[in-house]
Amino acid sequence: MAPAPSGLRGGWKRWFGARLTGRRALVEWVVVAASSALLVSWLALTPVADGPDHLAYDILMRAKAGPADENIVIIAIDDRSLEALGQWPWPRDLHARLIDRLTEAGAGPVAYDVLFTEPSSQDDALAAALARNGKVRLPVVVDAPGLNDAAFREDAPAPILATSAAGMGHVNLTVDNDGVVRRLPLYLQSGDQSWPHLILPLTATRTAIPPPPAPQADDALYPAASEAVVYRGPPGAFRTLSFADVLTGETPAAFLKDRLVLVGATAPGLGDRYATPATPHGELRPGVEVQAALLQTLLDGGGPRSLSPGWVLVLSLLPLSLLVVGFLILRPAANMALGVGLIILTLFATALAFLAGGLWFPPSAAAAGLALAYPLWSWRRLAAASAYMQSEVEAFERDGVRLSGPARGGDVVARQVDALRAAVRQVRDLERFISDALRSLPDATVVADPYARIILSNDRAEALFGDQLQTDADLPLLFQSLGEPAWRRFLDPDGDPGEITTPDGRILKAAASVLTDAEGQPVGHIVRFADMTRFRAAERQRTEALQLLSHDMRAPQVSILTLLDGPAPRLDAAVQKRIADYARQTLDLAEGYVQLARAESQPYRSELMDLGQVAMDAADILWPQASKKGVRILTPDGEEEFLVQGDPALLRRLTTNLLDNALKYGPSDGTIQVSLSGAEENGRPVCVLSVSDQGPGLSEDAARRLFQAFGHGGADHRGAGLGLAFVRTVAERHGGTISHQPGTPGATFVLTLPRIIETESPATSSAG
Repeated sequence: MAPAPSGLRGGWKRWFGARLTGRRALVEWVVVAASSALLVSWLALTPVADGPDHLAYDILMRAKAGPADENIVIIAIDDRSLEALGQWPWPRDLHARLIDRLTEAGAGPVAYDVLFTEPSSQDDALAAALARNGKVRLPVVVDAPGLNDAAFREDAPAPILATSAAGMGHVNLTVDNDGVVRRLPLYLQSGDQSWPHLILPLTATRTAIPPPPAPQADDALYPAASEAVVYRGPPGAFRTLSFADVLTGETPAAFLKDRLVLVGATAPGLGDRYATPATPHGELRPGVEVQAALLQTLLDGGGPRSLSPGWVLVLSLLPLSLLVVGFLILRPAANMALGVGLIILTLFATALAFLAGGLWFPPSAAAAGLALAYPLWSWRRLAAASAYMQSEVEAFERDGVRLSGPARGGDVVARQVDALRAAVRQVRDLERFISDALRSLPDATVVADPYARIILSNDRAEALFGDQLQTDADLPLLFQSLGEPAWRRFLDPDGDPGEITTPDGRILKAAASVLTDAEGQPVGHIVRFADMTRFRAAERQRTEALQLLSHDMRAPQVSILTLLDGPAPRLDAAVQKRIADYARQTLDLAEGYVQLARAESQPYRSELMDLGQVAMDAADILWPQASKKGVRILTPDGEEEFLVQGDPALLRRLTTNLLDNALKYGPSDGTIQVSLSGAEENGRPVCVLSVSDQGPGLSEDAARRLFQAFGHGGADHRGAGLGLAFVRTVAERHGGTISHQPGTPGATFVLTLPRIIETESPATSSAG
């Protein structure tokens, strides 16, 4: 996968990426929760969501519709009455005759929803009929604003009719922003003047009615005591009688006796028709049926009560709160199920409250908040996951892990998932490799986390600790089982805490290494327990052998040489010489073995010294032997210092061995040349000491075995064969090298040691 340009990638991560966890995730959670809460508050407290809320209200209203009250009768000015009685408006004597029919039939209170605002010559007859009945209310229409800057205009019946009627009431309708009549004001208020609704007196004959509101401070027209109307199905649900049938006496009086009567127009041509929640397919409902529905609503105790804005806000935010809390503790699938479930639960609670409790809670704000919060949070989490995968893939590629493969289809996230899957596969392979490597280690090894709990162990650790190495094992428990309570000192990688002697006599060497993550932060320890029991036993045996060689075997050989040199009767000269040579060879062998063993194992005492002075000291030591043989040893005579850091005794013996080897194999009256120079090796300064003799040289076979123990350099096998092995051991332990260069004649041995520049001034110390 080719990485994006750094600038674009940095901007994308900065604006759209996120961490999967931690403070950034919490901040994003707060932003999502706050954004969703603001949306819910806006929808709950403003008319923005009225459209879907009205849709839900209308559906529930149709579900709530029950049977119409049979005590409510509508006398309809319908098409058949218009055909029988002529065009509208009718003469007022027809209305007078209808009122008389109602009086004769013993009808209850009447709401006569016909405006008689203009005076007429027939008003006297109508007024007389109103007076004879005494229970007829006439309508008033109040419009705002009025004429000539008046606050309102009242269209009331002619004065004589208003006086004769039992009362008047307004028939104003309030229409929602979608043109549907859902609520009607029971009162209109302007200053201290109040108009009750036309049907309130009819309601008062059967049940209590809401009291009129308090007077207003100004003359503006206010609707008050708004009541939600419960519609009883589609138009025509109430018992309806034709105006003409009642007027002609064709309607039995029993249909009208003690009934609550509403008179109004139902003919489509008269225009008094309105959209209501219970009129499907755009069908309009006559205004008189709206009044009848309001009348039954009041008789049944009132319509659904709307919650206050504060309660609407609280209940709308409640499901959102549950969802955003779920974002922090649930998986994505569970959050999706929770969001869908909360939307369904909100709609169900709205329906239950409306149908069973008579409470209206608009659900759109709550549902919209839930519908927004989940995809918004999912987008942020998806962006965070995508950014995380991209960063991890890039980190793998920066570390040299190749994840790119053949191009695959899918979107960006799918490709990132494929790349991360490949990375995870490699990590699993690496984990398997680490597990196998840990299992194959020769020592008991455990891996502990930052809290010292054991998370990995190999078979040898299980064999060492047994039941102590259980699921909840930790380092203190393991060390205590070995009889070592002070376990923390063994975790110091720079210290030397020593060894552990277990109760059963075993000797263990515990060593720890710090585990770090990709950022270099410590995440635990690898602790190794090496069984040193057999090694320490071998060391004791070696020490005893060295003691045997250095003292017990040397003493008899020295005694033999002493006897041979003493005044005692002498043996044959040849036999005596052979015995002396064997004794000296035995002494050389013991001395060489002891020195080689010490060079390989004992700690070094490190000092700063001049390698040229060391060479001259070695020449002085061998001067008697060289003089006896007539050999000249030529040492460097320059004034330049060649400083090295090392053990003076070992380096002096190393140089002595080289000169002794040249003296031993060189001819009598010959010359041994010692040279010293400076050079560079791998960018570091070194001292180069060379020792050249004039001996017969070495064969190829002898050169191959030259620096091995008991690898003699000559055919006569002079010496013990340990001197050059000692030279190689000391040179390597001082960080140097020793090599052989054939000459014509003779041989040259070249020693290189790290050179110390005077400005470095190293301190004297002891090295192991």
